[in-house]
Amino acid sequence: MRKIAALFGMGFLLAGCAGGGYPYTFKTAAADAPEAHIRFVQHGGIYDYHAVNDRLLYVQSRARDWYQVTLFSPCIGIEYANALRFLPSDGAGTFDRFSYVAMRGQRCKVESVKPVAAPLRNNRMGSSMAMRGERS
Repeated sequence: MRKIAALFGMGFLLAGCAGGGYPYTFKTAAADAPEAHIRFVQHGGIYDYHAVNDRLLYVQSRARDWYQVTLFSPCIGIEYANALRFLPSDGAGTFDRFSYVAMRGQRCKVESVKPVAAPLRNNRMGSSMAMRGERS
């Protein structure tokens, strides 16, 4: 009986891993999109973030607006980091292209911050649906 329960448990675990994947589908910012900034990052100005790879992450501000943040050089392990620290470029707490993202003792220079539309949330079947309550 224990073997059967263990097999079912492993089956559910593997099914969860296989059905996983990235929870959002992001659109890339236009090349000619204007540079943006996020205010008051040291006072909760960042609501959420998702690192796509070692040079690209998407950041959601407290106002629920999304931004595409491109890093100047690869920030090794950023997509697996449990926490990031957003270092503002000035004393007022502005996060812009002069800012840094810090994690695990390394600081990564920001190259650009551009506004993007709200992402689509992927359901378990792999298709996308619009996020409820998000502005686009």
